[in-house]
Amino acid sequence: MRTYKNPKIALLLPCLNEELTLAKVIRDFRKAVPGIEVYVFDNGSTDRSAEIARNENTHLVQVPLRGKGNVVRKMFETVEADIYIMVDSDDTYDASRVWELINPVLSSGVDMAVGSRVSDEVKAFRKFHRFGNALIMNLINFLFRSSFQDICSGYRVMSKYFVRNIPLLRDGFEVETELTVYSLINGFSVKEVPLPYGSRPENSFSKLRTFSDGYKVLLTIIWLLRDTRPLLFFSLISLGLVFGGVIPLRFGQTDNLFLTLVLSFLSIAVFSTGLVLNTINVKFSELQVLNKRNNSAAASAEEPLQMSKAA
Repeated sequence: MRTYKNPKIALLLPCLNEELTLAKVIRDFRKAVPGIEVYVFDNGSTDRSAEIARNENTHLVQVPLRGKGNVVRKMFETVEADIYIMVDSDDTYDASRVWELINPVLSSGVDMAVGSRVSDEVKAFRKFHRFGNALIMNLINFLFRSSFQDICSGYRVMSKYFVRNIPLLRDGFEVETELTVYSLINGFSVKEVPLPYGSRPENSFSKLRTFSDGYKVLLTIIWLLRDTRPLLFFSLISLGLVFGGVIPLRFGQTDNLFLTLVLSFLSIAVFSTGLVLNTINVKFSELQVLNKRNNSAAASAEEPLQMSKAA
């Protein structure tokens, strides 16, 4: 288990036109976590967000490439800390409850703590957002045998080890899905903590586009399934080919024997591809486990040395 002595805690704020709420979010978290380092990652705001970040004496980082995924990658590349708090700048999350997320990472060995959103406010979730979140969450839980309650939350606390070892490739709002799925695949421990979620203040608008971003999230799940569970992915395609060729022939719905044979061979080839890729993934996972074990052992060996030097 990781131990921290006087840990450096960083607050990471993705920002795009949040002048109405940014200053309040910064002040609320500074009140909740004295001494916290605040970083504002501005994604091309056209309002006073950048000016407010400077006035609040934060570290302002400009991210010209649009998309939350690009912002999060920049965060992980730029900031050095022991504990990372990542939260949206729209004042929908409760800063006073942040220690409920910090403590599991700080003292219980959790790699990422997620504030799962709980709200009785009708305006907190748009109609199709609530439906889309449920659809995506249930799909991930089914495909990856997990039991998450909210995989799209923008309120997370992460360890340094997690930030340094999680790969991120997506550009937009799919990044939350990517963080969740990769944590499952790579064996990181994740803890969900139900926390209140509020509605945006008047004249403040979400940048999430319900249908286009939802479509991208679903595609992300498909690509992650292909990359991380290839046997399941290619088996499903193989079954589709079987149903498209063999079944119609069996029940006399087609007399095209050549097409049925082609589909049958394709089905076998696709399934074989899944087997090969699955074997490669297993071997890669074994290397990851051994690497993680060696890193943990090295960290444990260095800790008494550091303590003796301090003494």
